[in-house]
This record gives sequence, C-alpha cells and structure tokens, in this order.
Amino acid sequence: MKKLLFAFLLLAFTQSANSQQSNIPKLQAMYDAIKAAGILHPDFVMAQCIQETGWLNCKKCCLRYHNLFGFYIKGNKCKKFSSDEECIAYYKTWQDKRYTKWRKKHPKGDYYHFLKSVGYATGDKYTAELKPKVAWVRKNLKL
Repeated sequence: MKKLLFAFLLLAFTQSANSQQSNIPKLQAMYDAIKAAGILHPDFVMAQCIQETGWLNCKKCCLRYHNLFGFYIKGNKCKKFSSDEECIAYYKTWQDKRYTKWRKKHPKGDYYHFLKSVGYATGDKYTAELKPKVAWVRKNLKL
C-alpha cells in the first residue's frame, strides 16, 4: 500500500512539474505583462497569479473571467474583466492605492506582510503557499 501511495504522489508531482515546464512561455509572457505595467514586486505578483490560477491552467476559478489574481466583489463572486490586460491594470491601480501608505508605516516590511496587512492574504497559509512560487518565478523566469 505504501508503494502504491508513493507511486501516486510521485506521478502527481511529476505531472505538476511537467505542466509548469511546458507552460513557461505562457508564464513568462504573463510576467512580462505584469512588469511592463509597472507593478511593484512583479515576482511576488506573478506568484500570486500562479497561486490564484493554478499555473494559468485552472478551469473552475476566476481565470475564466480574466481574473488573474482572485479578486472578489460583494457576494463573494469573482470580479470579471474583459481581458488579462484589464485585470493587470486593475492590480496596478489596486497596488498604487495601498502600497505607498503601507510602506511609510512599515519601511522594513516585505511584500508578504503587505498582502496580509491590506487583507489580500487572509493568513499565514497563503504566505506559506506563495513562498515556493516566488522562488520558482525567480529561478525559472527571466526577471
């Protein structure tokens, strides 16, 4: 039974890693669009995009509405965008409204703390999920 479980986990990990690698051009293009929009900390923001969209592959998330970052509106519904570019522009505006004020109060804080402080990240679990994705972005994409 242990061998079967191990084989299943190994297969799941391998498929996940392969889908990430085969999706690198798409992920790189998204990172480039985030960076071109002038968004601060694009490596963190790209990791958020990966987290919220399942590596840009999810079928049952907000991605179907071009919502790359999991923004919600009243009634706990996905905010809808007409394009990925519109969503990226929205993130930029969202970040601009909050980041400078936060940075003045927390000059030594990092982006994980920013996300938690402004209510984007609802807890430490999000940070724990985001950290390996930030590392992956830094290792596998051209920054």
